[in-house]
Amino acid sequence: RSLALSAALAATAVSADLLTIPIRKVPDNVHHANLLSSHTPPRLTVMRSASAVATTGRKLIRGGTDHEENVVLHDLQNAQYYGTVSIGSPPQEFEMVFDTGSSDLWIPGQTCASNSDNCSSKSAYVKTASSSFSEVAAGSMSNFSIRYGSGDVSGKFGLDTVTVAEDYTVEGQTFALVDSTDGLGDVYENAAFDGILGLAFQALSQDPQANTFIANLQDQDGVDRAMFAFYLGDESDGELAIGGYNEDRMQNPNEINWVPLAMPAYWLIAMDQVKFGDTVITIGQTGGIMDTGTSLIYGPEDQVMSMIDAIPGAELIPQLQLYLIPCETDLPDLEFQIEGQPYNIPGDELMMKFSQDGEDYCIFSIAVMEFAGSSEFDTIDEVLEEKIVDEIKNFAGVASSPIPEEFSSNTWLMGDSFLRLQYSIYDYENERFGLAELKEDMEE
Repeated sequence: RSLALSAALAATAVSADLLTIPIRKVPDNVHHANLLSSHTPPRLTVMRSASAVATTGRKLIRGGTDHEENVVLHDLQNAQYYGTVSIGSPPQEFEMVFDTGSSDLWIPGQTCASNSDNCSSKSAYVKTASSSFSEVAAGSMSNFSIRYGSGDVSGKFGLDTVTVAEDYTVEGQTFALVDSTDGLGDVYENAAFDGILGLAFQALSQDPQANTFIANLQDQDGVDRAMFAFYLGDESDGELAIGGYNEDRMQNPNEINWVPLAMPAYWLIAMDQVKFGDTVITIGQTGGIMDTGTSLIYGPEDQVMSMIDAIPGAELIPQLQLYLIPCETDLPDLEFQIEGQPYNIPGDELMMKFSQDGEDYCIFSIAVMEFAGSSEFDTIDEVLEEKIVDEIKNFAGVASSPIPEEFSSNTWLMGDSFLRLQYSIYDYENERFGLAELKEDMEE
């Protein structure tokens, strides 16, 4: 079951160093309606053979507590996390996706609306209105381009002052002023955000010589630690903390399961094994990318299909690229073992329920991470995911790959369905990822 969040209107300071800004979860039935209505055609058509997944797997091609503060987060239908970021002097405000699956910061420039129809409703950055804007230095990379499913998002790099959470400020931050967003198609026009603020590592940036926002924030003494953490509320408040982690969200702050990153590019870790019920569906270690840019969980085809084969009556819905299952199905739990510790997703959390024409339907919420290209996508959730697999595919076997070769076709994409059940901590400085048990009164 994935998350969709809507922002609360008020922020509350709980200590001198921590600003708590509540966010709320949209009810499941509303979120599932958004997920399903974002695909066309809306009518369900099922394929009786589960083995047909080869043509329908979801395609992904995507190019402590000292001085800690939280950022306003909102929902973007399929659980994209976005909030207000200010750029320039005086500040110009933009709604930005906080994406742990990418590293660049981009916003629409003045010419975006005239070049791309899907950009017409977006807030545009006006560089002449900012006294702190500057062009990139001579000899630096000036052109910005990211390839998405059906085309590029492109523009020019520049530098300016960037602020999040009211007073976390970086001066001279490299960012992209986008003049074309055709690569995002209609999903960008219908989405509630203007741009993206990537929270992954510099190695994924289109300009690998430019520091990311988190790295610059520490370098300029904005935070003591290059660290951030997500608490994703389930029918309760949620938050993003920058500069550390909020111990009040954790059952025992002294029991964090720290896992070294396989490589500082994505937030990619090695997972010991994956079990569906009593059956281990992996052979040896498998990769896990922690990605706030997706709502579902995606796994390698053979591993996901072994789960589908164990569910009687599973039927493929091609336009959703997900599986319809009988609502009375008693699904086993899904367990990810990480650094020797099991992390369990209850079976009832693996089923999305919805109604159509007076009938109740249920969908299995684990999808195939298909390592194959496609120019088709329907939601911003899919668009952002697509760049990851494109990079995995293109860099396979290359020395500079952001994905170790052993994980090039053996990686899970861990979205909200997993992350919301834990308190997740991203330690940029020490290149490690942490998981902590949520405080008991926050699990419900």
